Amino acid sequence: MILIPIRHMFVVAAIAHIIWIYMLDTPKQVYFCPLNREGLAKDWNDENCYWSTSYAEAREKFVSLGNRLREQLILSQDENVFLDLVDVQSITYDTAGNAEEYKLLQAIDASTLQTISPEKDTVDAILLTMRVPDDRVDIIHSSGTHGVEGYLGSAVQIRFLHELFLRNEALLQNKGRQKASESGKVRKILFIHAVNPFGMRHHRRTNENNVDLNRNVLAPDRVKTVIERDPNCFGYLDMDPLLNPINVSPISHQGGNNSPEQSSSNTIHAFMKEVWAIASVIGSIVKVITSTGYTNAKRAAVSAQYHKKAGVFYGGNGKWENSIVAVQQAIDEFAGFGLSSNADAQSKVFWIDVHTGLGKYGSYTLIEKEIPDSTLWNSQLNSVIASLVEKQASSSKAVSSGYEQTIGFVNGDVLCPSPRCFAVSQEFGTRPGVIVILALILENKGCNEGKHEFAYLTSNAFQPQRLSWRRTTLRGGNEMLLTALNFQPR
Repeated sequence: MILIPIRHMFVVAAIAHIIWIYMLDTPKQVYFCPLNREGLAKDWNDENCYWSTSYAEAREKFVSLGNRLREQLILSQDENVFLDLVDVQSITYDTAGNAEEYKLLQAIDASTLQTISPEKDTVDAILLTMRVPDDRVDIIHSSGTHGVEGYLGSAVQIRFLHELFLRNEALLQNKGRQKASESGKVRKILFIHAVNPFGMRHHRRTNENNVDLNRNVLAPDRVKTVIERDPNCFGYLDMDPLLNPINVSPISHQGGNNSPEQSSSNTIHAFMKEVWAIASVIGSIVKVITSTGYTNAKRAAVSAQYHKKAGVFYGGNGKWENSIVAVQQAIDEFAGFGLSSNADAQSKVFWIDVHTGLGKYGSYTLIEKEIPDSTLWNSQLNSVIASLVEKQASSSKAVSSGYEQTIGFVNGDVLCPSPRCFAVSQEFGTRPGVIVILALILENKGCNEGKHEFAYLTSNAFQPQRLSWRRTTLRGGNEMLLTALNFQPR
């Protein structure tokens, strides 16, 4: 009887899984999803229209829906049709500019349409003011903090905006009056699209400076301590040869006048080289996990490091990245929530930040900060969150384990301070953890060398294309958003 080492079995299984992913888990159709008013009303017959294949497509859909809602609002006022939509505003932040020049394009009222600039990497925000029948919390919903993970969050936002468009369109066509909401009360809903537009465009988890934005939002009084702490305090340096390998290079596709036989030989050679690179890293991952334990290895990686700019899970040099400044401006100035200044202390904000990668395939886990112990919130919020967490409690602990020392979250206490703001990160499962970390390691290695042959790994690790995954995750994202929208503080 031949005994195969467990490590080798893991490697073979992982390679088989990768082959299955790229042979079977690919888009099968192209969908027709026009963005004019008539097309949005009649031709978006499939929920795949909510999804996008590129950052530019996602941004165009998001911005266009904001424009159509503004047009509907103007028409409703002209024709005296009552909508629950009171106001629509939008703003664009060009993250390539200086912090003082972020407001490149903005539409400050319903009469101005937002401009679409496909070539630019921008953080876009739409602010809806809606009539409500009773007291409701204000909402922040953000997508794309981790770039390549942004396609699901974008789809959730686009779905909500499209469904609001359809409700408005039905009333406009029928000259009807919407039931609700003559209480005089309103609430704000702020959608922030593509917090990390560079990463979303290039299928990277980090931004143009290789900064993980969900490790970057440090409070000023903590910067010095974090930057000067022992780089190996959680074991990152011990795992550095695995996380940032120097002996694994992505394949290089070279041009030239090769004969068919040479081309075939080069293709086979490149494929085998790629398989070897993947197998060697998988083998190293399995070796580390078996020797240190999964949670310890995970903690060493995800707790972030602030000393190696080219390394994975780099949190920056202590200064906020442009996208983070843009998010703060969108929340405090554009939406007027004033969370940083603690203005309007009686208002309450519920923030959902959508991620993909960890957990059971297609299911979601809520990683929430401690519920504020304040009269602004109440035990009802505990029961609402508990009811959602209960459905995925079996995977919740596994997903959140290892993050105990991680700081700098986009929707953490710095930008979402207690007790006024309550935040959850909604994490949707995609691939096994070994596949996810493999993709991050090899993609980062290739990017540092100016090559992008492994970008397909991060793309498929964080945004599966199977229709079943899309349906399940879109439903889960919508469920969480509706839970926040329906929450009534007492």
